Amino acid sequence: MYLSFMPVNAGPEFFKAQERYLKAKTREEKIEALEEMIRLLPKHKGTENMLAMLKAKLAKLREQEERRAGKRRGGIRKEGDVLVAVIGFANSGKTRLINTLTGAEFEVSEQPYSTAEPITAVADYGGAKIQLVEVPAFFRRQDMAIAHFADCVLLVARSEEEIIELRKKLAEFRIRAPVVEFVWGRESEDSLIEKIWNACGMIRVYTKERDKEPEKKPIVVKKGSKVKDVAERIHEDFVKYFKFAKVWGKSAKFPGEKVGLEHVLEDGDIIEIRLK
Repeated sequence: MYLSFMPVNAGPEFFKAQERYLKAKTREEKIEALEEMIRLLPKHKGTENMLAMLKAKLAKLREQEERRAGKRRGGIRKEGDVLVAVIGFANSGKTRLINTLTGAEFEVSEQPYSTAEPITAVADYGGAKIQLVEVPAFFRRQDMAIAHFADCVLLVARSEEEIIELRKKLAEFRIRAPVVEFVWGRESEDSLIEKIWNACGMIRVYTKERDKEPEKKPIVVKKGSKVKDVAERIHEDFVKYFKFAKVWGKSAKFPGEKVGLEHVLEDGDIIEIRLK
Protein backbone atom coordinates (compact mmCIF):
# COMPACT_ATOMS: atom_id res chain seq x y z
CA MET A 1 0.00 0.00 0.00
CA TYR A 2 2.11 2.89 -1.29
CA LEU A 3 0.24 6.16 -1.01
CA SER A 4 2.88 8.81 -1.73
CA PHE A 5 1.35 9.51 -5.16
CA MET A 6 -1.53 11.25 -3.38
CA PRO A 7 -0.76 14.93 -2.59
CA VAL A 8 -1.34 15.43 1.12
CA ASN A 9 1.13 18.20 2.03
CA ALA A 10 2.29 16.08 4.94
CA GLY A 11 5.50 16.73 6.85
CA PRO A 12 8.65 14.60 6.61
CA GLU A 13 7.72 12.56 9.71
CA PHE A 14 4.64 11.23 7.91
CA PHE A 15 6.71 9.94 5.01
CA LYS A 16 9.24 8.42 7.41
CA ALA A 17 6.38 6.51 9.03
CA GLN A 18 5.17 5.45 5.57
CA GLU A 19 8.65 4.19 4.77
CA ARG A 20 8.67 2.19 8.00
CA TYR A 21 5.35 0.67 6.97
CA LEU A 22 6.72 -0.36 3.57
CA LYS A 23 9.80 -1.93 5.13
CA ALA A 24 7.96 -3.59 8.03
CA LYS A 25 8.53 -7.32 8.35
CA THR A 26 5.87 -8.10 10.96
CA ARG A 27 2.19 -7.27 11.34
CA GLU A 28 2.92 -5.52 14.63
CA GLU A 29 5.46 -3.22 12.96
CA LYS A 30 2.95 -2.38 10.23
CA ILE A 31 0.30 -1.56 12.82
CA GLU A 32 2.65 0.79 14.69
CA ALA A 33 3.66 2.53 11.46
CA LEU A 34 0.05 2.95 10.32
CA GLU A 35 -0.96 4.38 13.68
CA GLU A 36 1.82 6.93 13.32
CA MET A 37 0.79 7.77 9.75
CA ILE A 38 -2.81 8.38 10.83
CA ARG A 39 -1.62 10.61 13.68
CA LEU A 40 0.66 12.66 11.43
CA LEU A 41 -1.60 12.94 8.38
CA PRO A 42 -3.00 16.49 7.97
CA LYS A 43 -6.75 16.40 8.52
CA HIS A 44 -8.66 18.26 5.78
CA LYS A 45 -11.00 17.46 2.90
CA GLY A 46 -8.15 16.67 0.53
CA THR A 47 -6.90 13.83 2.76
CA GLU A 48 -10.26 12.22 3.60
CA ASN A 49 -9.83 9.36 1.11
CA MET A 50 -6.30 8.59 2.25
CA LEU A 51 -7.33 8.71 5.91
CA ALA A 52 -10.15 6.27 5.20
CA MET A 53 -7.73 3.93 3.38
CA LEU A 54 -5.24 4.04 6.24
CA LYS A 55 -7.91 3.38 8.85
CA ALA A 56 -9.37 0.49 6.84
CA LYS A 57 -5.94 -1.11 6.49
CA LEU A 58 -5.23 -0.60 10.19
CA ALA A 59 -8.56 -2.15 11.18
CA LYS A 60 -7.85 -5.19 9.02
CA LEU A 61 -4.36 -5.67 10.45
CA ARG A 62 -5.62 -5.28 14.02
CA GLU A 63 -8.31 -7.88 13.40
CA GLN A 64 -5.73 -10.29 11.98
CA GLU A 65 -3.38 -9.66 14.89
CA GLU A 66 -6.17 -10.09 17.44
CA ARG A 67 -7.09 -13.48 15.96
CA ARG A 68 -3.45 -14.58 15.96
CA ALA A 69 -2.79 -13.26 19.47
CA GLY A 70 -5.99 -14.88 20.69
CA LYS A 71 -4.78 -18.30 19.60
CA ARG A 72 -1.45 -17.79 21.34
CA ARG A 73 -2.94 -16.62 24.61
CA GLY A 74 -5.07 -19.67 25.29
CA GLY A 75 -8.12 -18.71 23.25
CA ILE A 76 -8.86 -15.37 24.95
CA ARG A 77 -11.59 -13.65 23.00
CA LYS A 78 -13.52 -10.47 23.63
CA GLU A 79 -16.58 -11.63 25.59
CA GLY A 80 -17.90 -8.35 26.95
CA ASP A 81 -18.86 -4.97 25.57
CA VAL A 82 -15.39 -3.70 26.45
CA LEU A 83 -12.09 -5.46 27.18
CA VAL A 84 -9.72 -4.31 29.91
CA ALA A 85 -6.12 -5.52 30.21
CA VAL A 86 -5.10 -5.77 33.89
CA ILE A 87 -1.34 -5.25 34.19
CA GLY A 88 0.94 -5.27 37.22
CA PHE A 89 4.06 -6.80 38.71
CA ALA A 90 4.11 -10.15 40.52
CA ASN A 91 2.08 -10.18 43.75
CA SER A 92 0.58 -6.78 43.03
CA GLY A 93 -2.92 -8.09 43.75
CA LYS A 94 -4.27 -8.33 40.18
CA THR A 95 -6.14 -11.59 40.75
CA ARG A 96 -7.58 -10.39 44.05
CA LEU A 97 -8.83 -7.21 42.42
CA ILE A 98 -10.44 -9.10 39.53
CA ASN A 99 -12.21 -11.34 42.04
CA THR A 100 -13.49 -8.28 43.89
CA LEU A 101 -14.74 -6.52 40.76
CA THR A 102 -16.34 -9.51 39.06
CA GLY A 103 -17.30 -11.93 41.83
CA ALA A 104 -14.96 -14.55 40.34
CA GLU A 105 -13.16 -16.98 42.63
CA PHE A 106 -9.72 -17.40 41.12
CA GLU A 107 -7.15 -18.75 43.57
CA VAL A 108 -4.99 -16.02 45.06
CA SER A 109 -1.46 -17.20 45.74
CA GLU A 110 1.39 -15.56 47.63
CA GLN A 111 3.78 -17.37 45.30
CA PRO A 112 5.24 -14.96 42.71
CA TYR A 113 4.32 -15.53 39.05
CA SER A 114 1.58 -17.99 39.95
CA THR A 115 -0.52 -16.71 37.01
CA ALA A 116 1.26 -18.26 34.04
CA GLU A 117 -1.45 -17.66 31.43
CA PRO A 118 -4.02 -14.87 31.01
CA ILE A 119 -7.20 -15.30 33.02
CA THR A 120 -10.49 -13.53 32.33
CA ALA A 121 -13.70 -12.64 34.14
CA VAL A 122 -16.62 -10.34 33.39
CA ALA A 123 -18.08 -7.56 35.55
CA ASP A 124 -21.60 -6.21 35.11
CA TYR A 125 -21.98 -2.44 34.91
CA GLY A 126 -25.61 -1.51 34.56
CA GLY A 127 -26.18 -4.32 32.08
CA ALA A 128 -22.98 -3.67 30.15
CA LYS A 129 -20.30 -6.34 30.32
CA ILE A 130 -16.73 -5.35 31.22
CA GLN A 131 -14.27 -8.14 30.50
CA LEU A 132 -11.15 -8.02 32.68
CA VAL A 133 -8.13 -9.99 31.46
CA GLU A 134 -5.16 -10.45 33.80
CA VAL A 135 -1.89 -10.24 31.91
CA PRO A 136 0.81 -12.47 33.47
CA ALA A 137 3.63 -10.53 35.11
CA PHE A 138 6.27 -12.04 32.80
CA PHE A 139 5.65 -9.18 30.32
CA ARG A 140 5.95 -11.53 27.35
CA ARG A 141 5.19 -9.90 24.03
CA GLN A 142 2.48 -12.42 23.21
CA ASP A 143 0.69 -11.61 26.48
CA MET A 144 1.14 -7.86 26.22
CA ALA A 145 -0.54 -8.09 22.80
CA ILE A 146 -3.80 -8.23 24.77
CA ALA A 147 -3.27 -4.61 25.80
CA HIS A 148 -2.91 -3.51 22.17
CA PHE A 149 -6.50 -4.52 21.52
CA ALA A 150 -7.93 -3.53 24.89
CA ASP A 151 -10.37 -0.65 25.26
CA CYS A 152 -8.58 0.28 28.46
CA VAL A 153 -5.56 -0.76 30.56
CA LEU A 154 -5.85 -1.11 34.32
CA LEU A 155 -2.51 -0.77 36.11
CA VAL A 156 -2.48 -2.44 39.54
CA ALA A 157 0.34 -1.59 41.94
CA ARG A 158 1.38 -1.54 45.57
CA SER A 159 3.16 1.82 45.36
CA GLU A 160 3.62 4.90 43.22
CA GLU A 161 7.08 3.63 42.29
CA GLU A 162 5.51 0.53 40.73
CA ILE A 163 3.07 2.71 38.78
CA ILE A 164 5.99 4.65 37.34
CA GLU A 165 7.70 1.42 36.26
CA LEU A 166 4.45 0.11 34.75
CA ARG A 167 4.08 3.30 32.71
CA LYS A 168 7.54 2.60 31.32
CA LYS A 169 6.41 -0.90 30.38
CA LEU A 170 3.47 0.53 28.44
CA ALA A 171 5.80 2.87 26.59
CA GLU A 172 8.23 0.02 25.91
CA PHE A 173 5.46 -2.03 24.26
CA ARG A 174 3.95 1.04 22.54
CA ILE A 175 0.59 0.56 24.22
CA ARG A 176 -1.65 3.58 23.66
CA ALA A 177 -4.94 2.47 25.20
CA PRO A 178 -6.49 4.72 27.89
CA VAL A 179 -5.09 3.95 31.34
CA VAL A 180 -6.66 3.69 34.79
CA GLU A 181 -4.28 3.38 37.75
CA PHE A 182 -5.08 1.55 40.96
CA VAL A 183 -2.72 1.62 43.93
CA TRP A 184 -3.74 -0.45 46.96
CA GLY A 185 -4.53 1.79 49.89
CA ARG A 186 -4.75 4.92 47.79
CA GLU A 187 -7.76 4.32 45.51
CA SER A 188 -11.16 2.98 46.44
CA GLU A 189 -12.33 -0.25 44.84
CA ASP A 190 -15.94 0.96 45.04
CA SER A 191 -15.65 3.54 42.24
CA LEU A 192 -13.11 1.64 40.14
CA ILE A 193 -15.56 0.02 37.72
CA GLU A 194 -17.07 3.41 36.93
CA LYS A 195 -13.59 4.85 36.25
CA ILE A 196 -12.78 1.92 33.98
CA TRP A 197 -16.04 2.32 32.08
CA ASN A 198 -15.46 6.04 31.55
CA ALA A 199 -11.92 5.41 30.34
CA CYS A 200 -13.13 2.89 27.75
CA GLY A 201 -14.92 5.66 25.86
CA MET A 202 -18.29 3.91 25.58
CA ILE A 203 -21.82 4.74 26.69
CA ARG A 204 -24.87 2.65 27.59
CA VAL A 205 -28.16 3.48 25.91
CA TYR A 206 -31.32 1.71 27.10
CA THR A 207 -34.12 1.28 24.58
CA LYS A 208 -37.80 1.13 25.42
CA GLU A 209 -41.13 0.65 23.68
CA ARG A 210 -44.05 3.00 24.19
CA ASP A 211 -45.68 2.58 27.61
CA LYS A 212 -43.18 -0.12 28.62
CA GLU A 213 -40.18 -0.24 30.95
CA PRO A 214 -36.68 0.18 29.44
CA GLU A 215 -34.71 -2.90 28.46
CA LYS A 216 -32.24 -3.99 31.15
CA LYS A 217 -29.55 -4.85 28.60
CA PRO A 218 -28.22 -1.61 27.07
CA ILE A 219 -26.93 -0.98 23.58
CA VAL A 220 -23.26 -0.06 23.96
CA VAL A 221 -21.90 2.57 21.58
CA LYS A 222 -18.99 4.99 21.49
CA LYS A 223 -19.10 8.32 23.31
CA GLY A 224 -20.49 10.97 21.02
CA SER A 225 -22.89 8.56 19.31
CA LYS A 226 -26.19 9.89 18.01
CA VAL A 227 -29.73 8.57 17.89
CA LYS A 228 -28.98 7.45 14.32
CA ASP A 229 -26.17 5.16 15.53
CA VAL A 230 -28.46 3.43 18.01
CA ALA A 231 -31.27 3.14 15.46
CA GLU A 232 -28.89 1.47 13.00
CA ARG A 233 -27.81 -1.00 15.67
CA ILE A 234 -31.42 -2.05 16.22
CA HIS A 235 -32.30 -2.45 12.53
CA GLU A 236 -31.43 -0.63 9.31
CA ASP A 237 -35.14 0.11 8.72
CA PHE A 238 -35.24 2.14 11.93
CA VAL A 239 -33.34 4.91 10.16
CA LYS A 240 -35.29 4.55 6.92
CA TYR A 241 -38.67 4.86 8.66
CA PHE A 242 -37.56 7.09 11.54
CA LYS A 243 -40.11 9.69 12.66
CA PHE A 244 -38.69 10.95 15.94
CA ALA A 245 -37.27 9.69 19.24
CA LYS A 246 -38.02 10.50 22.85
CA VAL A 247 -35.11 10.64 25.26
CA TRP A 248 -34.81 10.50 29.04
CA GLY A 249 -31.47 11.06 30.76
CA LYS A 250 -28.44 13.35 30.78
CA SER A 251 -28.71 14.43 27.15
CA ALA A 252 -32.37 15.42 27.39
CA LYS A 253 -33.37 18.98 28.22
CA PHE A 254 -36.39 17.51 29.99
CA PRO A 255 -37.71 13.96 30.48
CA GLY A 256 -39.11 12.54 27.26
CA GLU A 257 -37.68 15.26 25.01
CA LYS A 258 -38.55 14.73 21.34
CA VAL A 259 -35.33 14.62 19.26
CA GLY A 260 -34.08 13.75 15.78
CA LEU A 261 -31.45 11.39 14.39
CA GLU A 262 -28.59 13.85 15.02
CA HIS A 263 -29.22 14.16 18.76
CA VAL A 264 -26.05 13.23 20.69
CA LEU A 265 -26.65 10.72 23.47
CA GLU A 266 -24.97 10.33 26.86
CA ASP A 267 -24.27 7.40 29.14
CA GLY A 268 -27.38 6.01 30.78
CA ASP A 269 -29.87 7.63 28.40
CA ILE A 270 -33.19 5.92 27.70
CA ILE A 271 -34.48 6.17 24.14
CA GLU A 272 -37.86 5.41 22.60
CA ILE A 273 -37.86 5.42 18.79
CA ARG A 274 -41.07 6.19 16.90
CA LEU A 275 -41.41 5.10 13.26
CA LYS A 276 -43.52 6.45 10.40
